[in-house]
Amino acid sequence: MTVLIIDSSNSGAAGDMLIAALLDICSEKQRNQFCDTFTSSLIKHDPQFQLQWKNVTIEGFSGIQLVTNAKKRFSPSELNTILHDSSNTLLKKEISIQRAIQALNHLKKAEMKVHGIEKEDHKLHFHELATIDTILDIIGFYFLLELLEVEISSVNLLPIAIGGGNKIISHGLVSVPTPATSEIIRRGELPIQGGPVNGELLTPTGAAILASLQAISIQYLPSMTVKKIGRSFGTIPPENGQQPFLRILLGTEKSLLHTEEIVTLETNVDDVDGETIGYLFDILFRKDLVLDFIVIHTIMKKNRPGYLLQAIVEPRKVQEVSLLLMRELGTLGVRALSGFRHIIPRNYTTQKFNVGEGMNEVKVKRGYFGDEMITEKVEYEDLKRIALEQEKPLRKVRKDITSDIIKESETNE
Repeated sequence: MTVLIIDSSNSGAAGDMLIAALLDICSEKQRNQFCDTFTSSLIKHDPQFQLQWKNVTIEGFSGIQLVTNAKKRFSPSELNTILHDSSNTLLKKEISIQRAIQALNHLKKAEMKVHGIEKEDHKLHFHELATIDTILDIIGFYFLLELLEVEISSVNLLPIAIGGGNKIISHGLVSVPTPATSEIIRRGELPIQGGPVNGELLTPTGAAILASLQAISIQYLPSMTVKKIGRSFGTIPPENGQQPFLRILLGTEKSLLHTEEIVTLETNVDDVDGETIGYLFDILFRKDLVLDFIVIHTIMKKNRPGYLLQAIVEPRKVQEVSLLLMRELGTLGVRALSGFRHIIPRNYTTQKFNVGEGMNEVKVKRGYFGDEMITEKVEYEDLKRIALEQEKPLRKVRKDITSDIIKESETNE
């Protein structure tokens, strides 16, 4: 399975750096075609627009740098129109178009949130992001993913370096990451880490692109065979002069199983009633805080009967879930055991089936090992809804829908 790793753990990420790293993976012919394609597409909006790539060597490392010249400034609504028109022309896949639109929406929503604007109007300005470069960065990134035949679902993301210190923007002196970038980090639930240098390493556009990817966050490189490596540099070095490169690795995973980092939170209690534990189940799953939650009867010290509670969580939710367990259970400590789990790729489809009276929509989850589908299951909540609405036994509703799924699969073979 093809996998693409974005490693910005030292460099941070800007839109031009993400594109340049992908260009480094491409052939020279593809790089020139990229520049020609986007120049001819975007120059009609900004007659002074220029675009070129160049090989650079900085601090002994070679990489690609993207150089642009964009002068004309646009309003957010104008950029929105240009992005929609350009993405429909330059991108082939619907998912690429939707993610490109989402990236620009991240920028708009962040600016609105930071400046307290409730709806998009004349008060909304992009300031530093108001040139055609923003469109180039967003659409260019997804254009190159398509060119390299990389599925968006196979992109993994290491923790992003954000830098530190302060930066002067159009609104004055602010901390790094800037307010807009901070808001995009929050909205996209991006994995970040401070440093390693002072200065802005993660830009709003870079954050918006990475947030729109909805990539799998990883702490370490997976077991893989690396086929190509792309390196890129930004055009503005940090204040201390050091300019680490952004790295993108393209290769194949050795295993058909995905590996995800997880943390098992556990605690023992002997003075908690069943209603509290039942409530805890409800709130953990209703707020989507855990991957799983297990309660095991056990014997504790002084021969007291009690419970061992285990919550399986994503690393980014450890603090939130630990605090919730302490508050609800009154326990004084929660153990955190780091590990990982192997999972198979899965997808969801919504299908309509004739069950009893009329058509009903249900969500079907399928799991794959390579090209082989090894599991197929109808979403329980949909089965429960139909059973209650039609006053039918749950097992009969499940049997009828499963039978229709099997018939449909046999017809399509």
